[in-house]
Amino acid sequence: MPEASFTLAINYWPRQRAGTPQIPSSWAVADQGAVCAELAHIAELGFTQVDLTLRWAEAQPGPARLGMSALTGLERALDAAHAVGLQASVTLLAGVFGGALHLPLWAVGHRMIDDLLRARRFGPVVVPTGVELPPILTDDRYRREPVGDLYGDADLRTATAYLINEVVGGLAEHPALAAWSLGNGMPRVRRPASAQEARRWWHDLAALALSRGARRVLAVVDRADLRRSASLRPTALVAERVAVGVSALPVPFQPNQRAWMPLDVRFLHAVVAALLQTELGRAIPVHVTDLGVPTAAEGQTGWIATEIFGRATTLFLADAEEQARFLESALAALHQDGAAGVTLAAYADQSPGSWSVPPLDRSWLGRTGGIVDAAGNPKPAAVAVRVFAERLRTGTLPTPGGPPAMPVDPERYWHTPEAVFDNLAQEFFDQA
Repeated sequence: MPEASFTLAINYWPRQRAGTPQIPSSWAVADQGAVCAELAHIAELGFTQVDLTLRWAEAQPGPARLGMSALTGLERALDAAHAVGLQASVTLLAGVFGGALHLPLWAVGHRMIDDLLRARRFGPVVVPTGVELPPILTDDRYRREPVGDLYGDADLRTATAYLINEVVGGLAEHPALAAWSLGNGMPRVRRPASAQEARRWWHDLAALALSRGARRVLAVVDRADLRRSASLRPTALVAERVAVGVSALPVPFQPNQRAWMPLDVRFLHAVVAALLQTELGRAIPVHVTDLGVPTAAEGQTGWIATEIFGRATTLFLADAEEQARFLESALAALHQDGAAGVTLAAYADQSPGSWSVPPLDRSWLGRTGGIVDAAGNPKPAAVAVRVFAERLRTGTLPTPGGPPAMPVDPERYWHTPEAVFDNLAQEFFDQA
């Protein structure tokens, strides 16, 4: 694989104008001066691409209504990225955000027309005893309400198509826009009834985006997808101008046992690559997203209690040097393993003053995963990335050899994915 094919990207949330304490990544109140300066720094560090998250609730406050201030702010960021030579991808229709489950208000409870009619006719949805609905962040509030059928409900399908038509169609020709990342984490907020339903849903999203001028579409699976039969499967995502990615969020396989390691990320990449190779009979390069580890605040390192995707869990906080070593090792290993590229989890830490704002109030994932601190000062991780980027640019990295061998029988795998995934992980780590 030629080194030029490896994309080095980073997720970027804009800083907000002073006096506007909104949910993070609000393009409607972005400080455009800070955006221009920080995108220039990202380019100077050696990144070739930046991922800009268009938060669903802000982009589409109503089923047939767009958040024009957010779209204007996003377009200005695309202009700024282009000015410093960065390509951009835009994340759209994501069901997860900063460690929380996230949807616009109209996609939960009985708010769409058909939902209201059904509720009036048959009564409210009955939740089985003992089942607690996970909290869904709907703009600035958490709600425990049923999520609409994002895969089959006609009103919801019409609403998502409207967003793709308007946003992708309106921005697709921008010279900075290289790709669109669609539907990330959707199976976490509403599980599909089957793998076939998930596949149909995904193909409809991708086909519509491509028909509206998207140059490329990225589809991302995560560990939950790889451990469920009724899931979005990697081979269902492969199509012309569609790239496959896997999320490397630092959620340990066995909590409290050890910190998240580069080996964990290599394993996730190897599983997806093996499934694609075995089922399709050819190698498909896989992009790794969300790469990083959060750092400690005020000297606190080690395990802390937090919430991730609505569930209480624990998370390991590294010190700044540990974060740098993690990225140095993981980037080199993924390049050697033939990954299509990597998107780092975050450019900047969030100010402690914003930790009371959702989703930072409940999940540490969005707080301190940046390679610069909340004041904009580079961490050691920024130096590690700069060194890797320079080696990538000059062609002095070892030639990629491909992912570690992974003995995968697709039929057996998808019959009992949780058990097979766990067995593969045990064998992989034992042999490492």
